[in-house]
Amino acid sequence: MYELDKAAFGHFLAQLRREKGMTQKELAATLYVSDKAVSKWERGLSVPDISLLVPLAEQLNVTVAELLQGRRVEEEQRFTREETEELIRKALTFSAEPPERRQARTKKYLPVYVICCVLGVAGALAVWAAGLADIEGVLALLIVDVVFGVVYGAYAMFWMAETLPRYYDENRICNFAQGAFHIHIPGIYYNNRNWKHIVRAFRVWSMASLVLVPPCTAGAVLLERATGWQVCGAVLVVYIASLFGAIVIPAKRFE
Repeated sequence: MYELDKAAFGHFLAQLRREKGMTQKELAATLYVSDKAVSKWERGLSVPDISLLVPLAEQLNVTVAELLQGRRVEEEQRFTREETEELIRKALTFSAEPPERRQARTKKYLPVYVICCVLGVAGALAVWAAGLADIEGVLALLIVDVVFGVVYGAYAMFWMAETLPRYYDENRICNFAQGAFHIHIPGIYYNNRNWKHIVRAFRVWSMASLVLVPPCTAGAVLLERATGWQVCGAVLVVYIASLFGAIVIPAKRFE
């Protein structure tokens, strides 16, 4: 609903640049970016970082709202509350990460992700096939581990933002939301000093837990059957605690 129309943005940007009699290289120089970046903006392949919206609008003699709308707005026209909110949401979708970096990350992590998914799913099926999932809560833990590892693991490896908007560095913000993914831990604040460490730790945790939970669960079931000790619940506790640890420890250490 709030996606920026990159094609309209790029077309409007190119039109304004030509009206100013500027080349892509000249416009790029005023913003301290490459002319290739400007070319990609105009072709709708990417959008500028949110921090560039104001200087870009100033260079082209338009408002930020007009840039986001992809058209000129008459002076007497006023935006409704809904239109203003939509413009703000569009601005917040601007990513500092170029498509090339996202593609390189996919190429780098895809083999790791596929191998871990195969091992995780195979491990969970092996535990179930061996009749070790009949203890209460074990089957649910295996399902949660596989679903969370496959779905959120893919998000962490390929789509999770690696850079936060500048306002995270200027304010103490303890909430992060991107699509269906939300992180909110009271007292834990996110910024660009600790975020890359959080992302790295979450990636490691999502893949490691996917692979390790099935054999750890099998071992706990065998131990519980042999000794009568209630140890299966400990696997769930460690699973949840390690998730929080993967976020809290790097966040606090590099805050």
